[in-house]
Amino acid sequence: MTTDTKAAWKRRALRAEAELESLRRIRRFEHGQEMEMCRVDAAQATALREIQDILNGLKKDEPTAGLI
Repeated sequence: MTTDTKAAWKRRALRAEAELESLRRIRRFEHGQEMEMCRVDAAQATALREIQDILNGLKKDEPTAGLI
């Protein structure tokens, strides 16, 4: 039978805190990556909408634009 000492409990607590901090760092990194992907997606969606608007405008202004 093992007797848990105050030192053993302290070691466990310190190990748990270190593991928690590691998980927090990983989550911060993942969150940063996710936010960057959202920014890129939003920029690409905006660019695509602008291109579509330009193409739609060309179709209305030029009679041969729909043939290309």
